[in-house]
Amino acid sequence: MAVPSSNISLATNVYGEANGGYSSGQVSLTDVSFFSYFAGPNGTNSIAYNAWGVGENTGLNRIYGTTYHSSGNYAINDFAGLTYFYDNSTYQVTLSVTNNKTNPPPFPPPPVDNAVNVNIELWGQAFSYQYLSGGGMAQAPGSYGPASVSQTNDPIIAIGYWKVTVGGAGPSFAGGSCNISINGTSKVSGGSVPSGPGGATFDSGTYGTANVASYGGFTGLYFEVTVS
Repeated sequence: MAVPSSNISLATNVYGEANGGYSSGQVSLTDVSFFSYFAGPNGTNSIAYNAWGVGENTGLNRIYGTTYHSSGNYAINDFAGLTYFYDNSTYQVTLSVTNNKTNPPPFPPPPVDNAVNVNIELWGQAFSYQYLSGGGMAQAPGSYGPASVSQTNDPIIAIGYWKVTVGGAGPSFAGGSCNISINGTSKVSGGSVPSGPGGATFDSGTYGTANVASYGGFTGLYFEVTVS
C-alpha cells in the first residue's frame, strides 16, 4: 500500500510503509527521512529500520518519488502517495530478452546450443549492497518475457545502479554480441559476449545509471536485451 495523500501519520504511514507496519516506539521524521534503505538491516545496520534516503549521500539512494533535501527541512507531505516497495502490479522491474542466434546442425560434432541466460542485479550507489537479482533464459532463436524479475520486498530506489550479465546457458554457446536498453534508452550497443557459459557483465559504472520511470505499462526499470 502507498502512503495516503492526506491525513498522513508519521508512524503508521511513513514509517509503516517502509517497514511493513508500526508497533510502538518513538519515530523521528528527520531520521526516517534522511537515512537510506542501506543504512538499515539490509545494509550497514546502523539503524534498525528502513528509511527513505532523502538526505544521506546527497539522496543518491533515495526512494522513488522523493526529492533530495540538503537543508534537512523535511515535511511529512513529501511522502504523500508514495510507494516504498515494488508490488509487481503497478511497480515492477521487467526483463525482456530476444535471442537472435540459431543453432547450427549437430554434425559434425560437437553440437552447439546458443541458448542464453540474462541476469539483472540492482545495487546501492556504491555497489556495496545488492537489493535485487533475477533473470531468465531464451532459447536460440527465441525470447524470454517481458516478465517481472522484482520481488515485493525489493525497494524502489529512484536511481538504478545496475549490472546485467549475459552468457551462454551451456558450455557449447558460440559467443556473440548484445544490446541492452533500460526504459527505452540504449545503454550497451554491440557488447561482446564470450563463448561458453561464463558470460560478460555490463554495469552502470561504465554505461550510466537509469532512473526509475514509467515505461512499458509499469513504473520501474524495464530491461530489454537482444543477443545476436
